[in-house]
Amino acid sequence: MKFFTRKSTQNADQVVTRIVNRIAEDNAFDIAADAKCAAALTEAVQAACAYARAMVDELGEPFVLDRKRATGSTLGPILFDDRKDALDALRNASKIRKVFADPHVRECVFLLTMHRREYVIFGTEIEGEMIRRDVMQDAVEFRDHNFSAAAPSLAELRDLLTENVVLFLADLAPERLRRDETVRTEIHHSEELLKAQMKTLDYALRESRPFATPTPLHAKVSQGAREMEGLLERLSTLSAKSDPEKCLLEIRDILLAPQRHVRLETVEMQVGDFGVKSKSGKFIRFHECVLSDEERLAVFMASLDRDNALYLWPDLEA
Repeated sequence: MKFFTRKSTQNADQVVTRIVNRIAEDNAFDIAADAKCAAALTEAVQAACAYARAMVDELGEPFVLDRKRATGSTLGPILFDDRKDALDALRNASKIRKVFADPHVRECVFLLTMHRREYVIFGTEIEGEMIRRDVMQDAVEFRDHNFSAAAPSLAELRDLLTENVVLFLADLAPERLRRDETVRTEIHHSEELLKAQMKTLDYALRESRPFATPTPLHAKVSQGAREMEGLLERLSTLSAKSDPEKCLLEIRDILLAPQRHVRLETVEMQVGDFGVKSKSGKFIRFHECVLSDEERLAVFMASLDRDNALYLWPDLEA
């Protein structure tokens, strides 16, 4: 059964149009007056949206969180320290609560992101009738829990996540340009300081010219020349100063090849008590979103019905 249903072309176009308008507004692209710019940006956004939707589809069916089901209690201690921590985290999830603030909403589908950390501990291991102590064991924990997106339906969450991914990608080029501009300013400041130092050294050389120039002074002049070459080399590696046309080209390059900057990987493991990885532990499978800077975010899609929401927030019933 295909869990994610494909949206109609009309609805898909609405998502693309919304993203195109947002990118144009953020980067001062005049797509109303420049049809060529609008077409180029729309083509790139359509490609990125297709990739992002495929990523969301790959996450599979949301895990149904239900306090009355045993699966809910066994999952909590894996993603959280214990069931209480899981419930406290849900109670503090403002985006989920906001969805249920509408009395007509019966279900909320959401995305939880976390950082996975693996480490080594010394614990106890049982082999038959033998108990081994201080055994080196691999353990895993999830931290930095963030309920990053929530919506009343899977289709709406799919659109929301698609927008988030594409806008993240589109902002990489301007972010790089902004970062390069900051570095450029710092390099120019260092260049001015170095020039002033070189000028001082030049005066010192002139004063000592009738005599033997001290060796340390020659060394400082050579060092200054090398540092200046290094600054100029760093400048040459930076992006050119931002202009709308160049910015559009960089954004297009990223959106047309999104797999270079964000991708999903499947992770499987068996986890026992206290997060210890064990062949006899509970089998879990999840995805990690890998960003271009190699940051990895464990992603977990789940759903919650109104009955369980009322357990978390009794005041919603009023």
